[in-house]
Amino acid sequence: MDFLREGGHRLLLGAVGLLVISLSFALAVRTCSRWLFVRKMFNEGLLAGGGVLDAYVLPGDQGRAGLQHAIVGFRAVDGREFRLDLDAVRRGPLGAPMRLRHLPSSPERAVLVEAGRAPCARC
Repeated sequence: MDFLREGGHRLLLGAVGLLVISLSFALAVRTCSRWLFVRKMFNEGLLAGGGVLDAYVLPGDQGRAGLQHAIVGFRAVDGREFRLDLDAVRRGPLGAPMRLRHLPSSPERAVLVEAGRAPCARC
């Protein structure tokens, strides 16, 4: 405890402040990167039709409702078939049609196109 009495608290607070700033910067970079990816997906991505293959609910905790998931299958433009586990998807009956967008270089990172929304031209 002599360390804190001799002005070491400034060093400790500085280190904590640097950690908080670093984490904030990392979160901002990650958010911006995801936003740019989704923007590229909706501007350059290819449409694909798929369907709900399976649906399930992960149990909630502490009084919260469970998280809905759906396994959506689709065929990419090159003919390969993919299955995605999407959360927060409107649960529909098995076989319910879903529209997705994917980049030809990474169809495994497809995103769901919501019904009634046009592709975003200026996202």
